[in-house]
Formats: sequence, structure tokens, C-alpha cells
Amino acid sequence: MTSMIDVIFLLLIFFVCASAGQVQEGHLPTELAPGSVESVNPIVVERPFGEVWLKLHQRMEAEPGSKQTIVELNDREYSDDATLRQTLAVLAETTPEIPVILDIDGPVPLGDVVRVYDACQAAHFQQISFATKLTAN
Repeated sequence: MTSMIDVIFLLLIFFVCASAGQVQEGHLPTELAPGSVESVNPIVVERPFGEVWLKLHQRMEAEPGSKQTIVELNDREYSDDATLRQTLAVLAETTPEIPVILDIDGPVPLGDVVRVYDACQAAHFQQISFATKLTAN
């Protein structure tokens, strides 16, 4: 009986020592909107009052093959970086806690996305998010 108790204590010490070096697992808090995969019709999401939606898309220019990224804010288009930064700064002065959501079309270059994101951070918005599109398979 004594040898069995010794073996159990040795196993207990082994498992405690073996588990001490493990990295603790964590999770990133992410809230996903509930949706249905079977849905064929696009989901229309109404934008609640108090959000700033910046839609980035590309427009063809007069020169063949050249495109320009346009930022749309409240049905007004901004192609000039300085004007957009000034507008964002005025919005952030009044309500910096208002969430900013970047809605990006597929062909927009990543450099333009980072430029607009940096403009939002420079305006001192507290919450900047990216919009996602739900697609049914």
C-alpha cells in the first residue's frame, strides 16, 4: 500500500512540473453579428446614429489605366487627404468616442487603407473598426 501511495505522489509531482511550463491560452474578444448562411438575399444593415462610416472605393481617372481612391463620408467624396484629415479632426473634437468604421471595397490598395486609418488615429478617435461583408456559400 505504501509503494502505491509513493507512485501516486510521484505521478502528481510529475504532472504538476510538466504543466508548469505551458503557455496559457487566451482568446481575442470578437463580436460577430448573428447571421444565417442559408440567406440568399443580402442583409441590409441600418447604420445607427452616432457612427462615422468611411467607404473607400476606387474610381477611374481620365488617363487610361489610372485609378484614384475616393473616401466617402456622409455622401460627400474626399479625394484630397488634407480635407479628409481636417473633417475628421473636427468630428473628433466634438465626439472622440464615436466609433469610426472603415468600409473598404476589394480593389483599394492597402497603402490607401493605412493612410485613412492613420488619419483617423491622428484625429484621436477612440474606436476604429473595419466593416465586413457576409457572403452566402
